[in-house]
Amino acid sequence: MLRRYLKREIDQWTRRGLLQPGQGEALLADHDKRYAGFSLSAVLAVLAAVMFGGAVIALVAANWDAIPRLMRVVTVVVLIMGGLAVAVVAARRGSVWITEAALVFTLLCYGAGLALVGQMYHLSGDEAAFMLTWSVGALVVSAAFASPMAAVSAGLLGFGYLFAESDLFGYGSANVLNLSGYGIVLALAVAVMVSAWRARSAIGGHLGALLLLCWAMWVVDRATDLQPGYVLAAIGAVAFALGSFAPSLTGGVVAKHGMFSAYGAVLLLAGMGLIQANFNDPGLVTEVALAALILISSVALLIVAGGENQLVRRAAYFAFACETIYVVSETLGSLLGSSGFLFFGGLVLAVIAFAVMKIEKRFKSGEARS
Repeated sequence: MLRRYLKREIDQWTRRGLLQPGQGEALLADHDKRYAGFSLSAVLAVLAAVMFGGAVIALVAANWDAIPRLMRVVTVVVLIMGGLAVAVVAARRGSVWITEAALVFTLLCYGAGLALVGQMYHLSGDEAAFMLTWSVGALVVSAAFASPMAAVSAGLLGFGYLFAESDLFGYGSANVLNLSGYGIVLALAVAVMVSAWRARSAIGGHLGALLLLCWAMWVVDRATDLQPGYVLAAIGAVAFALGSFAPSLTGGVVAKHGMFSAYGAVLLLAGMGLIQANFNDPGLVTEVALAALILISSVALLIVAGGENQLVRRAAYFAFACETIYVVSETLGSLLGSSGFLFFGGLVLAVIAFAVMKIEKRFKSGEARS
């Protein structure tokens, strides 16, 4: 949570009498003591680690033939152990972002070592095996240090394994069921989410959830004849209903109008948009009917959860604007011409922007009264 947002909320709670004078300052002080968010120095430290890792990899690769075989392996091991040693020392001293930078350097050296040693000893394997081994290494580092950067790296590397194993969802053998690949990607997605939860990394959690979603799309694409858009819309509808209507049934595990609602709204609207895009000459009536359904869905999402979830509002606004322009282009675009369509489209967007501004003010006034 951004400090500025937290301070604004604390000021409002103090004015409403929800906090006693002095409690707000104590909360901010505790937040500042424990918060380890991004800062310029943190970003520069991680970028420096990336550049150092790249420099070491380039230096070793350029002189690879001149280095004896045993020395090559020793060099890679020393680099990895050195990065871990720096991370341990920095963690004990409370230097969070030096720890993170050292772990990034370690993971880069680990990945480079896998590639170089595999090439040197002509080990059998492919891109998928390489990405899987690298992902497991990142998960081990994240588990050992509770590292957000390692959790994010594991999520990204998990996507690398997924893309390598699935051959980008459709350019491989469509009739082959890769059961081992399905199981490994599922395990990686769960491991990334657990790792992100332990490291308190929101980005890592999102990557794990997206990896799980892509896994579901991969299975659907290879094992069924269903279109991904219908599956996305169905998953989104279930997630939104779970997050907005059934939190009491989960014993507080799922927050009402929280992340489940946000993911559900985005997936539902994205799935419906994908269905619309995949129609082949459906006819004007069908196009307008589907567009109207998406518009109604956007408004319904806004009414149900928009007042308490900003991401739901943004998704609904975006879908509503896109569908409105789509309807105008399909119904009046050919009649108005290019300049007329642009003018009318701009007018429509201006009206939507004005309506959104009024809605946002109403939401804010409702929050102030509550």
